[in-house]
Amino acid sequence: MYNLQVASVVVAVVEFLICLLSVYGLIRNYQIFGASYLLWFIIGIVSVVIILIVIVLLLYAIKTENARLLVPHLCVQVFLILFLIIVALVVALLLLFGAYRGIRNLLGHASYHITDEATETLGYMIIAIYLALAVLEVLFLYIIYKLYRYLTRYYLIGSADPFTMKSHHHRIYSPTWQMPPKTAAFGSGSPDSGDLYPYSP
Repeated sequence: MYNLQVASVVVAVVEFLICLLSVYGLIRNYQIFGASYLLWFIIGIVSVVIILIVIVLLLYAIKTENARLLVPHLCVQVFLILFLIIVALVVALLLLFGAYRGIRNLLGHASYHITDEATETLGYMIIAIYLALAVLEVLFLYIIYKLYRYLTRYYLIGSADPFTMKSHHHRIYSPTWQMPPKTAAFGSGSPDSGDLYPYSP
């Protein structure tokens, strides 16, 4: 459990650093490409905010050992992995067919002059970076999912503990228990406590 918690905290820290780098890249690209990049800038900032929210939920889930709070993080991770792989595949197809303008449109650089050679280099960089991030997120997904499974099982075990159950059907102590009569064998035994032999008070 402790190792999973530490690994999950590392995941949160790394993802936070990636968010900082993403914000820097978004701001830098907006300064370079101007209004043509505005839509992608807004989408990027909103995505970063969502990721930061699920990172906070992840840290709180680790602190409180609440498996349900991990679900948003798992969902965002799955979506992010699919998004990264899809973008990498699209860029690869555009490079394969020499559609360099399509790459520039995809990145929001349509109105900015970039040579085809530079666009091709940028495309290969995007494929490498996005696939590397996808692999990293798959590893993170495995860690968070293991933590989720552990906390879920821990909760189920705790909920089946008769000492912690609230229902009167599961109470390990019952006020109807009887003190064993002095005439009982060995001075012990009670039907309510599970003894099978009869006795009379």
